[in-house]
Amino acid sequence: MRFAIVIPVLLLVTSGVAHAQCLPDPNFSVCQLNIIDNDACPTTFPPTLIWCPAGDMSKFEIYIQLRDASNNLCVNTNARIVVNLSGIPATAGNALFGCGFDNVGFQDWAVTTDANGEARIEFWGGGCGCLNVNWQVFSSGAITCSGFGSFCVKSPDLTGDGKINFFDTFQFLPCLQTSTGYCCDFNCDNTVNFFDVFQYLPHLSGAHSCPGNIIPIGVPCGQQCN
Repeated sequence: MRFAIVIPVLLLVTSGVAHAQCLPDPNFSVCQLNIIDNDACPTTFPPTLIWCPAGDMSKFEIYIQLRDASNNLCVNTNARIVVNLSGIPATAGNALFGCGFDNVGFQDWAVTTDANGEARIEFWGGGCGCLNVNWQVFSSGAITCSGFGSFCVKSPDLTGDGKINFFDTFQFLPCLQTSTGYCCDFNCDNTVNFFDVFQYLPHLSGAHSCPGNIIPIGVPCGQQCN
């Protein structure tokens, strides 16, 4: 399930397809940050996501559809989607990261639109805390659109080291014993019990990990998550 979070540009009626060199127009193009929801938490605002370094739980998607000044679709058009992540872990001594990001909280994707003028990228990470997502779409050397979102994220990777192992279990067990702990509440029902164990164990037994770079982020975030 996808939830559109930021939609700075509205989609208008399709009038055709641009076959020559296409110059995307911000007034007709569409860009949005979506949540691909694949966790046990209810939909809230601000959104809470449970993500996993392996990318098998909830994650983010940036979707674009480019159109020119005549509202024609821009097909086979090159663009760049740039994402900057910032945030701070909910627990001192742990980390928060975007999986596969080449720099601290920063990644730049080159994309090409399809026959519908569309392109999309997905990203996820690990750790628990507050996450800001700041993104821009560039085409023809200019910013076509941009947006910002603030989220609360949790992960079976409680330590935020890019892999799920018994170091995470050492943090999970005290939560289970006391029935408390924001980061251990994987179904967002405000208590930690065996329902959360059922959420956690498949990731531990599968030794889920990030397939790319692990570069922690840790800067102030505007959303309180605990």
